[in-house]
Amino acid sequence: MDKHLDGAMTKPTLETVLERINIVGDGLGSLRDEVAVLHRELGELRNEVGGLRDEVNTLRNEFGALRNEFQLFRGEIEIRLDRIESMTNQTRAEMLTLRADFREFRATGKESLT
Repeated sequence: MDKHLDGAMTKPTLETVLERINIVGDGLGSLRDEVAVLHRELGELRNEVGGLRDEVNTLRNEFGALRNEFQLFRGEIEIRLDRIESMTNQTRAEMLTLRADFREFRATGKESLT
């Protein structure tokens, strides 16, 4: 009788174990599907990050070119401002000379009239 009871207890236990194995198998299958979706999404993210990296590099190159152009423009502006300052100083010196000549002319002109 003991042998019969052992067999009776083993059969439901085996069925239970097999059912649990099937449940775990189903769970692994859905987990595998979810991992496949995540893997696909990760690939898409990698592509997007690669695209962003390319865009950032393009912007960096364009910014560098703009910075170089600005530095050239700044240098040209400084040269032109120096020339304007030089011409202003020259004109001022000429104006001072003309004023002195005019004062001298007025001073000598009045003396010759009297």
